[in-house]
Amino acid sequence: MLKQIKAVLWGGGPLTNLFRSAVVLVTLLLAAIYCSTASFAKDPWWFKSDFADRPNRVVVYHDGQRTELQSGDAGFNELADAVTASLAGGVLRQSDAGLSDVSRQEAYARYVTVEAFFAQPVTLHAGFYTGHPTQMLFPITGRHSDFSIVFLGSDGEYWVNAPALKTTEPLRQAVKELGYVK
Repeated sequence: MLKQIKAVLWGGGPLTNLFRSAVVLVTLLLAAIYCSTASFAKDPWWFKSDFADRPNRVVVYHDGQRTELQSGDAGFNELADAVTASLAGGVLRQSDAGLSDVSRQEAYARYVTVEAFFAQPVTLHAGFYTGHPTQMLFPITGRHSDFSIVFLGSDGEYWVNAPALKTTEPLRQAVKELGYVK
């Protein structure tokens, strides 16, 4: 039976040519989709949703206060692990949101916000270009907090088109457990 199927599909004749043509067409279509997305995202691994980089510094803004945590400080490991876990969950979509100076100041002064800083530029895999940020801002409460958005940036500036993550729940839970959110 297997020989008969193999003979029909690969042996020659009109059905074989149709099958081979369909296989080639589907393969070329999938290759074109992959290559165009990889080119646009500038990342050949755009489809992966892993993230293993750990921040070297985390700043939590809450109740008008600024709390900076580094390795060895109480709560740093929990927040750093939660940042990594939230990013490892993957990117859901592009949000087209930007962070104006007013929104940024409100995030620092009025809302609960987590800012993570990395020693080296990192890569966040997505189907669009995310750059190579060294800092990320996660709104926990207030403006943009309902959409699991993370603002990416470097050199003290944040870029537009912030990605919406699949979840920021690990970070929200860590912030709550550490008492920054009531």
